[in-house]
Amino acid sequence: MKNFRSLLGLITLALAFAVSGHKAAAQAGFGGPGGGGAGGGGFRALMGNPAQRAQMQVDALRDSLVVTNDAEWNVISPRLLKVVQLKSENSMAEIAKMAAPLMAMMGGGMGAGGANLFGVQPDRTADALQQALDNNGTLEQVKAALARFREAKKQKQAELAKAQDALKEVLTIRQEAALVASGYLE
Repeated sequence: MKNFRSLLGLITLALAFAVSGHKAAAQAGFGGPGGGGAGGGGFRALMGNPAQRAQMQVDALRDSLVVTNDAEWNVISPRLLKVVQLKSENSMAEIAKMAAPLMAMMGGGMGAGGANLFGVQPDRTADALQQALDNNGTLEQVKAALARFREAKKQKQAELAKAQDALKEVLTIRQEAALVASGYLE
């Protein structure tokens, strides 16, 4: 029951993200009440397109970073986009993984590990670890799958840390503080 409540909480969080993304998408011209719009598929297309979501987040952050100079923004925005994309991939992958069992119970064919939920690709190492557990794998199989999972997670964290460091190199202290406060930097 406790796991179900946690899962339900994550689904609620994902829906809140989806609703806020829909409002931002409508403002950005990605579709309105009728669905279509410049994005070609409205809400569904936006939620399935991580690149569009990340770019909208970056564009929205420009004001909070008080960047009025296009030359400065041209230096900051690609680095910020990389951080936003990596953080989003990690967050959405976690939500998709937690939502997969509930979606399967509801008849939603998402595939292994929440594949394609909000455009998230499945985490092969997480799927392999879960499969080793589900199939009552040998101690060696579980241990090997766990080691691969941990190594993949460590690599993702290192990639994010590297992107965050590169971003910090071009920020003022106020901009850095704003991104720390909003959760994009540590």
